[in-house]
Amino acid sequence: MNPLTVSIALTTALLCASPAFLQGGKERPPRATPPPDVAPIARDLQGAWRLVEFESKVMRRERRQEVGILLVAGEFLSFECHFGWMDDAGQRDASTYFSGTHSFELRSDSVMEMTSLIGSTVDPRGGGVPVFEPSGRKREYKVKFEGTKLTLLRELDEQTFRFERLAPDPGLDFYGRKKKPAPLAEPPPPRDGEKKKE
Repeated sequence: MNPLTVSIALTTALLCASPAFLQGGKERPPRATPPPDVAPIARDLQGAWRLVEFESKVMRRERRQEVGILLVAGEFLSFECHFGWMDDAGQRDASTYFSGTHSFELRSDSVMEMTSLIGSTVDPRGGGVPVFEPSGRKREYKVKFEGTKLTLLRELDEQTFRFERLAPDPGLDFYGRKKKPAPLAEPPPPRDGEKKKE
């Protein structure tokens, strides 16, 4: 087994089977409203986020590319992330992914406690076969905001996801060029008996 395959297998195993994920316990229903001390964090989390950086002690960084989208709505979130490695010729050498939807609660220490509702990843034993995650698995991430940036840190192994808010730029066209300003509308012609406005 080559080092890249080992790296992918280790990472996938950590993402899916880490003790932080597999803590027992019954799934708690989401609270109707977050407690006052975490309400601002819950509010700021809402919306769509694009992954801009991922750090892991076990996943090889060299020639790695990643794309991820996090979507938070109320006390639920969905996160899908794709990883790929390029070979010397610039072709894809290996890839993996994970995807899941979770309920979450925020604690007063800014830790997000996530409970899996549905999810999948690549089988760490190889073959590229998807495996499905049982519902009820637990994850914990520290939530940090720096301006418009969001960081989720798993302190157990220092796995870190950094995001920027995803929002369409209304000032760009389909090709990413600056839109020309819309022409000013001509005032309607005056009706009979009315003076034209200057």
